[in-house]
Amino acid sequence: MKLYNVGSDILKTLKDILGIALGSAICGFAYSLFLIPFKVAPGGVGGLSQILYYKFNISAGISMLIFNIPLFIIGVLVLGRMFGIKTIVAILLVSFFTDLFSYKNILNFKVLIPYLFQINSTAYSFTDQILLGTLAGASLLGVGMGIVFRFNGSTGGTDIPALLLKKYLGVSVGTGFLIIDSIIIFSIGVVFKNANIILWGFISLFVSSKVTDYVLEGLPGTKGVFIITEHPDVIRQFILKNLDRGCTIFKGEGGYSEKNIDILYVVINLRELTKLKETIIKCDPKAFVIVNDVNEALGYGFKEF
Repeated sequence: MKLYNVGSDILKTLKDILGIALGSAICGFAYSLFLIPFKVAPGGVGGLSQILYYKFNISAGISMLIFNIPLFIIGVLVLGRMFGIKTIVAILLVSFFTDLFSYKNILNFKVLIPYLFQINSTAYSFTDQILLGTLAGASLLGVGMGIVFRFNGSTGGTDIPALLLKKYLGVSVGTGFLIIDSIIIFSIGVVFKNANIILWGFISLFVSSKVTDYVLEGLPGTKGVFIITEHPDVIRQFILKNLDRGCTIFKGEGGYSEKNIDILYVVINLRELTKLKETIIKCDPKAFVIVNDVNEALGYGFKEF
């Protein structure tokens, strides 16, 4: 039994590292060929690295390490060992891929990309339009970050200051991220003396955050349905037999009628929702139905834990 657990742990760790590597590669691609060429910074260490990149000609990947390593050490010393080997792997890989996909390497090694796409020689990006570069870069960055998080990784960076704010000032992690990323975006705009960079930075931050959430939680395709009806048994049988779903029955009381009622609750997908609505209309046109978005459903019939 122990050998099985050890083997499973090793396989899981390898799977996580491969996932983190994929997410890191996408992040590096987004930074190098979409965001950095236009000085668009969605906050974080990736944003700060642009200052060293443009002002001191230090490669973006190395710049990320310059900021990340001290933050990582502070995080371990102050917050404890919550930032493990996977965080180190993600930090190193994002830095590596950011430099690997830099326009200089792509052009020098003459890999496949230049033959498929004409890289813009002015901005060193796939596009000379800052809007397209921002949206594409932020979307790819969100996908990459989401994959890293999904495989139990962390890219360090502003995670650590946000957690420090929570520990010492009681600021929520979400608010901490917003404060820190906002300061970084404003700082970059000031350094480059360009207010437009600030606006593009916030657009990039918004898009990348939303895409990260979608990668982590999925689109809201799962629905939670409350059903208040005078014929709960018929609808319950339909849910169990025709939809092959379980349901929960809450005991309630009508606020106006003061009658005891059974309230059904079921979690289903969008396709099943249409069938359920049709059945409810046939059984009880006067039924009261509440439909909510479910960000994540774990258990039988849905995702495994």
